[in-house]
Amino acid sequence: MRQNKERLSKVIDELLTYLFSIGATDLTIKMQERKNDFKIHIQSNYSQVEKDKIEHLIKALHFPKQEEMEEYYWNLTGTSNVGTELFLVGMMIDEAQVNVQDTRLEIELYRYK
Repeated sequence: MRQNKERLSKVIDELLTYLFSIGATDLTIKMQERKNDFKIHIQSNYSQVEKDKIEHLIKALHFPKQEEMEEYYWNLTGTSNVGTELFLVGMMIDEAQVNVQDTRLEIELYRYK
């Protein structure tokens, strides 16, 4: 269980790094531990200039979960100063929903227990 929460922390850290890189200045993060999963809900703004980068985020978060890869690489998330490791985040979650309206972004991620 402890390692599961550490991985969730890395996921959140990686997403924060990415959102800051696209101009986020107003963020809300909510994480819930539920009976069968963990739910992360993030609301953020972003710079209109960076709008083209949202497709990269959506594609990365819908990368299929790969538990065997996650075991080896999960600790690399949240450590990159140069680029983001969004595809590792995609490998670590089971389900993602991303909604974009104007300059607002809403992300819901689920990681099953």
